Amino acid sequence: MFRQPFDDAVRTVASHMAAYLVTESQPIPNTRFPARPGERTSGFSQLAFLKRPPRLTHEAWLDVWHGHHTRVAIDTQDNFLYVQNVVVRALTHAAPGYDAIVEECFPAAAMTDPYAFFNAVGDEEKFQRNVAQMMDSCGRFIDFDKIDVVPTSQYVVNAVRG
Repeated sequence: MFRQPFDDAVRTVASHMAAYLVTESQPIPNTRFPARPGERTSGFSQLAFLKRPPRLTHEAWLDVWHGHHTRVAIDTQDNFLYVQNVVVRALTHAAPGYDAIVEECFPAAAMTDPYAFFNAVGDEEKFQRNVAQMMDSCGRFIDFDKIDVVPTSQYVVNAVRG
C-alpha cells in the first residue's frame, strides 16, 4: 500500500486518523507567507469538514460552492490560502462521511480578531457587510449543524517542484 509510510507516521502522533481521496481546487495558493518544508506556515490554518445538505443535488451543491461562494469567500476574508477538496471516497475504515474538506490559512491576528478575519480592520461598515455576505453565501450550501471546523497549524511536509 503506497500510503503505508504516511499512515505509520501519522499513527505515531494520533490515536485516530481518517484519509480521503479528493479532487483539489486551489482558488488562492499561498504566495503571501510560503513556508519551507518542515516549517510551520505563518498565521493559522482552519479546516472545515462539510456534508452536502440533502436539499441540494451534488451538482447544485458544487455549483453554489465553486461557482458562487468561492468569490464571496475571497472577497470577504483575509485568507492567504484557500483549498477546496471534494471527497471522492474514504480511504480508511470508519472515516466520517464528509463530502468536502476546506483548507484556509489566515494571518495570526485573524485568530482572535474578527475584523482581521473578515478583512475589515478599522471599518465597521465593511465588517458588517462582509460577515453578512459570508453567512448568506454559506447558508446557501452548508447546513451549519452539519459542519466541523478545526483551527490548526499547517506544516509543509514536501515541497511541490515544478
